[in-house]
Amino acid sequence: MSTEEEPDVAEIADAIFNYLSGNTDTADSEEVIAQWLKQHGFSAGLEHTRRALEYLKSVGLVIESPGRHGKTLYKSAYASTGEI
Repeated sequence: MSTEEEPDVAEIADAIFNYLSGNTDTADSEEVIAQWLKQHGFSAGLEHTRRALEYLKSVGLVIESPGRHGKTLYKSAYASTGEI
């Protein structure tokens, strides 16, 4: 059993949603989003970032699109529809 506390995926998803919806011109890869989370005090690794993005995608708050070099990019669904 790890002595480190497991990051809360709901909290991570909330932070990602706020980041992407506050920057509607932004579309970032999961690696860039994970890096942004670390810069803002979250202990989320890539796996937790993926889980949070999958959740946000499943409820229609985030959409994915193909990016350069085969990377998937994520952006706020608000950016493409104009409404949440």
